[in-house]
Amino acid sequence: MLFCAPAGAEALQWYAVPADPAPSAPLAASPAVGNEPAASAAPKPMSSSAQRYRPLIDDVARQHALDPMLIHAVVQVESAYRPEAVSGKGAVGLMQLMPATAARFGQTALYDPRANLQAGAAYLDWLMNRFGGRLDLALAAYNAGEGAVARYGNAIPPYAETRDYVRKVMAHYAGLKGEAGAAAADAAPVPAPRRPRRAAGGIGDMEQFWRLFTGGSPRPPAARL
Repeated sequence: MLFCAPAGAEALQWYAVPADPAPSAPLAASPAVGNEPAASAAPKPMSSSAQRYRPLIDDVARQHALDPMLIHAVVQVESAYRPEAVSGKGAVGLMQLMPATAARFGQTALYDPRANLQAGAAYLDWLMNRFGGRLDLALAAYNAGEGAVARYGNAIPPYAETRDYVRKVMAHYAGLKGEAGAAAADAAPVPAPRRPRRAAGGIGDMEQFWRLFTGGSPRPPAARL
């Protein structure tokens, strides 16, 4: 039996995900997505449904170096924590993924909460990298497709549904984090926590520095894993 997603979880518009797309334009400042007041600075208490999935979401978020509160915010807006939810366009499960998109990230059992969360988190991580760490653009692309974001000069598309979606997710995220003002989602760059990246090349240690300083021939920097 199919269930429709709750009223708070809008139907998604999906586009084919290219293998390795490059941004077609520099990342632009997106227009404000809403004029609603900022969320309260006090964190919102988690629902019983959110608490039930908290250990699983924490584990999946850790694997993808994402803030678990961000995943909670997406799940709340997408499905209200209903793993059986199916949208009118066929998006399935907690994070409302289309089967083709989930399969691209190695998941097919979308009614299984772990598989669904794994695919959704992987897609969010991919979108964050695609749009240079811009959380607002990653969320807009999660809703409307990265192709739509690129067509509008790497800015939030002027779709009412997408703008409302970004506003809702960021408002819920702000409430969970207790960050006053973030819910206004004024489209300034909002980086999500990322894994630290090791720089390639450069002066690797003091021995290399000393050789350079004294005019000696430096050894090539040791390869970094």
